Amino acid sequence: MKISKEGIAITKRFFEAIDMLKAQKRIRGLKTFTRKHNITRTNIANVRKNPDRSVLKPEWIYYLVYDYGISLEWIIFGEGSMFE
Repeated sequence: MKISKEGIAITKRFFEAIDMLKAQKRIRGLKTFTRKHNITRTNIANVRKNPDRSVLKPEWIYYLVYDYGISLEWIIFGEGSMFE
């Protein structure tokens, strides 16, 4: 499956947000995020490793926005601040 450049950019911002949450100690790491939301770590690790071939699930974005205050505008369009 070929992922669009926009899809790849969204995926990269998603993981940038995960890394920021980890740096801020709001989560311990990707494992904390996956455990909380019943996400298979292998799936999310594959998306991180291959953003040009693996699809980021929309509900993962929802979890960042709803649970951690990540800006939907930032994650989708790359505009504004990372946090609302």
